[in-house]
Amino acid sequence: MKYAVLCKFELSAASREEAIAELLGLFPVGEKSRGLLAGALDVREKVGATVVYSSIALPHCRSILVDKLTVAVGKSQAGIPWPGEMVNTVILFVSPVKHSAPQEHSSFLGHIAGKIRNSGDRIAAAGNQDELLDLLGFQPEEQGE
Repeated sequence: MKYAVLCKFELSAASREEAIAELLGLFPVGEKSRGLLAGALDVREKVGATVVYSSIALPHCRSILVDKLTVAVGKSQAGIPWPGEMVNTVILFVSPVKHSAPQEHSSFLGHIAGKIRNSGDRIAAAGNQDELLDLLGFQPEEQGE
């Protein structure tokens, strides 16, 4: 299964909070909802930073503010300080709070874990958006879907 994602290949963020805000800016929600999602993601990151592989972070949460699994991927050539280390690839996702969400959330985590396990170094070194999304098994989401 290919997942539709939002992507910003060249993040300008200089901090974890800025990276999360920059990726949430791609989400099809209003400014107030973005602020609430940023707060939920910040709380999740304070519980335990989500660096899952050298230079790859996976911030995520569940929320009533999204109707479907929403994923945004970003890349930073300069690197972003994340607790414990610098990251250059951020895969942010928010799962909806609904009956099927736990299975969808687990399935997505399994998908990402497999891709990172098999291609983590190549994902971290991806030179362009198409290569990054292909390695992750993602396809760009058309705006307005």
